[in-house]
Amino acid sequence: MPSDAGWPSETDWARLKDATGGRLITTRPLAHVCHDPDYDSSACQDLQDNWLLPYPHVQDPTSVIAPYFQNHSCDPFTGKETPCAFGNYPVYSINVTEAPHVVAGVRFAQAKNVRLVIKNTGHDLLGKSTGQGSLSIWTHHLRSIDHITSYHGDGSPYTGGAVRFGAGVLIDDAMKWADSIGARVVVGSCPTVGVAGGYTAGGGHGLLTSIYGMAADSVLEWEVVLPTGELVTATPHNDHADLYWALSGGGAGTFGVIVSLTTRIYPDEPMVGASFSFDTNSTVSGDHDAFWDAVVAVQSTLGSLVDAGAVATYAVAAGFFSVYATAMPGSDVARVDAPFAPIISAVQKAGVQLNVSKTAHSGFLDLFNTYLLEAVRTTPSAQITTGRMIPRSLLEDKSTAPAVAEAMRFAADQGFTMSCAAVNGTRKRDVTGSHPNAVFPLWREALLHCIWTQTWDFGAPWADMVARQDVLTNVVMPRIEAATPGGGAYLNEANFEQDRWQENFYGENYPRLRKVKDALDPTGIMYARTAVGSEDWVQDGQGRLCRV
Repeated sequence: MPSDAGWPSETDWARLKDATGGRLITTRPLAHVCHDPDYDSSACQDLQDNWLLPYPHVQDPTSVIAPYFQNHSCDPFTGKETPCAFGNYPVYSINVTEAPHVVAGVRFAQAKNVRLVIKNTGHDLLGKSTGQGSLSIWTHHLRSIDHITSYHGDGSPYTGGAVRFGAGVLIDDAMKWADSIGARVVVGSCPTVGVAGGYTAGGGHGLLTSIYGMAADSVLEWEVVLPTGELVTATPHNDHADLYWALSGGGAGTFGVIVSLTTRIYPDEPMVGASFSFDTNSTVSGDHDAFWDAVVAVQSTLGSLVDAGAVATYAVAAGFFSVYATAMPGSDVARVDAPFAPIISAVQKAGVQLNVSKTAHSGFLDLFNTYLLEAVRTTPSAQITTGRMIPRSLLEDKSTAPAVAEAMRFAADQGFTMSCAAVNGTRKRDVTGSHPNAVFPLWREALLHCIWTQTWDFGAPWADMVARQDVLTNVVMPRIEAATPGGGAYLNEANFEQDRWQENFYGENYPRLRKVKDALDPTGIMYARTAVGSEDWVQDGQGRLCRV
C-alpha cells in the first residue's frame, strides 16, 4: 500500500512513466471537482446530472459505475467540505495505447509487488477493476479496428471475414463499423461496454445469440499480455490453445491483459423486431394473481421464439410486463406470426389479449437503434444487482414453472425490477469450424438469463443501500435459487456476494480453468473478485490482498 515502506519510490514511478512513453497518470477520483479544494460548481453539477449513467465513468481512467465499489469515498452528492478519498480507486493508471505499455505495467507490478487492476469502461458490477492502492491498466484507448477480408489463421478451417478489435473498442463502435461494410458482429446491448475484455471473455450474450451463439463462440484469436509480461497470440491451434479456451468464456482480468481479439463477422441481413406488453389491469380479474399467471404463460412458451432464431428481452416491475425488444432473422413480418402463436394463445388462456407490434428492418443496427438505443442511453446503470440463469426445462414444465414465477414475484414485492433475455444458446453448434471454449455450459440449456436490480439512491444513507444489498443477497436470492435447481449465474451480470461462485459462474469448467490459471500466473498478480483463482486471496481491513 502507499503507506508501506516497500511502496515504489518516486524514482521508480518516474521510470515506469518513461517506459510507457509518458502514459502514466497520477490519478484523482472523478468527483474531486465536487469537493474542496478543487470544487467547481459547474463541473460538479454536470457529474450530479449524469453520475447514474455510464458516460462520465467510461471516459475516466479509474472510475467505475457500480456504487458499492465506489465505496462512498468520493461522489458528487456529499458536501464540498467532505474530504475526497481514494477508497477503492487505483492511485496510478497507465493510459495504454499499444501493447508495450501493458507489458511495462505488468512487469512493474510483478517486480514491485503492487496490486494490479484492469479497467476499460467501468461497467463492472462485481468490482473487478477496482483495488485500493493499485496500479490500473486502462485499455480504453486501444481503439484499433482492422478488417480481415479472408481469415487465414494457423490451422483454422474458417476462411471468412473477420475483424481485429483493440481492447478499447466499444459495442457502439463495433456495430457502426460492421454496418458500414454491410456486416454484423456478435455484441451485447449496451453501447458503452467494450467488445473485448470482460464482455466477450465472460461469454457475451446479446440480440444475436440465438443465431450465432455467444460472442466467445465467434472468437478466432486473443492477443494477450501474460502475467509474466510476455505478449502472445492465443488460438485454438497454437502453443497457447489452453489460454484461448480459458479466455473464451472463462472471464477476464485473471489469465492476462487482453490487448485485442479477432472475431468472425457475418453478412448483415434484414431482421424483424417485435414488442408487446401487458399489466395487471390487462387481465380479466385485474389482480396480481392473474398478472403472474400471464407471466408464467409467456415464460413457458418463449421456446418457440428462440428456436426461430430470436432473442426476446423483457422487464417486469410493479405489475407491468414489457417485452421491449425481440430480434428475429428475416424480412417478412408475417413470418413471425407462427413463433408468436404459442405465446399469444397461452396468454389468452390466462386472460390477457396480447397485441404484438412488429416492424421490418434493413439490418441489425437499424433494429437495435429502433428498440434499444434510447432505453440503454437513459436507464441508470448505478444499481445493485443479482442474476440467475434458468434452465429451459424448469420453465416448460407445468409443475415447476409456477414456482419460478412465484420467486420472481417475491423479488418484485421486495422492490426489485427484473430484466430477462430469452435465448437459444445452442446455436454455437451451427457455426462452422467452431472450437471448444470455456463458456459456462448452462448457456447451452438455459432459456432465460435474468437480473434483479434496484437503482442506487444517493440521497439515502449509505447504510440503507448496503442493507438493500443484504436483502438482495440473503433474502431474495435464496428464494430464486430454491425455485431454479440446476441454474447458475452469468459471471458478468451477477451478485458479487454470490455463494459457491465457482459452481454458479463456471460449473464443470472450473477445475480446468484453475489449472490454466495456476500455469500462467503462479504468483497471483492477476486478481479480480470472483475470477478464477481469487479464492486464494483475502482483502484485509486496509485494502491489502493477502494470501489465504
